[in-house]
Amino acid sequence: MSTSPQLVPILVRARDPRRRPRVPTAAVVRLAIHQHRIVLALAVPVLAVLTLWTRDVAAQAVAAHAQLAAGGCLSGPSAASEGCLDLVQQVQSASQAVRHLQYALVALPVLAGLFFGAPLVAREFEQGTHRLAFSQSVSPQQWLRGQLALACGAALLVGTAGAALGVWLHDAVGPAVFPGDGAFMLLPYNADGPVLAASTLLAVALGVVAGTLTRRTLAAMAAMLGLYGAAMAALTWLRQYLQPVRTLLTHHGYDLAPDDWLLRDGVQLADGHRLLYAQCGPGGCPDGAPTFEDYHTADQLWPMQWAEAGLMVLLAAAALALAHRALRRPRG
Repeated sequence: MSTSPQLVPILVRARDPRRRPRVPTAAVVRLAIHQHRIVLALAVPVLAVLTLWTRDVAAQAVAAHAQLAAGGCLSGPSAASEGCLDLVQQVQSASQAVRHLQYALVALPVLAGLFFGAPLVAREFEQGTHRLAFSQSVSPQQWLRGQLALACGAALLVGTAGAALGVWLHDAVGPAVFPGDGAFMLLPYNADGPVLAASTLLAVALGVVAGTLTRRTLAAMAAMLGLYGAAMAALTWLRQYLQPVRTLLTHHGYDLAPDDWLLRDGVQLADGHRLLYAQCGPGGCPDGAPTFEDYHTADQLWPMQWAEAGLMVLLAAAALALAHRALRRPRG
């Protein structure tokens, strides 16, 4: 017995081109690591060289100062002898080596922003390789999140390692080689602690947003330098307001500890009005007027460092959010 075929209706829905299969974020991060493996690998020998450099410079500086003290050259009649002068030159040479190392640590965030942050996205657009990534199952935003996860993780690791080396260097040689230099000075303040770690993250983030907006590597590098320089200048000016300012009022002045940060000083008149020493005029400051000193104490150093580092992290987060928004409608 034959039966006629039956037609069964099937509902066919067109695939929404905007919907993409879900790709794990870890896979996107692994792809980013594979793309930038050469730059990441170079960070290892750079940190190794900085570590060995820090060890040698610290040992040289401490040994030179110990020889100076053992020879009785810190004070007394023998301080002007020929042997003491040679030892003093060794200490000065060690001091210059310490400064050079601190400059290298301060340059670490700049180099990270220039050669890692700025090209991270800009080179993809400049070479056209972003089209391959965007044509697969990864959206532009997810692709960028993978790149940012790698960039932020690498920046924090490198910055934290540099900050640890800076703290090691300052604790080892600061009191011996630079007894008159407080920890609030630009060096070593910018060369160690949370500020160095956060500034590395900020430099990389500014490089990423510059590359996302300009989409040209050289233009991104130039923009990153300008943005980072402006941010650091603004934060350096703001630094004095991150902790409460202490005021000391005396009749002889200069009672601060060596590690305190003197902001301004002068005299206070009978009516409470203050005059800085530069404002006293040709006749000098009034006789008998008490001296005021506005300053930060040494125990405010680390709270100030953490507060400034927090501001840097907020700026970095804002820059990365801008980069994520700018990539919502990719051009070209």
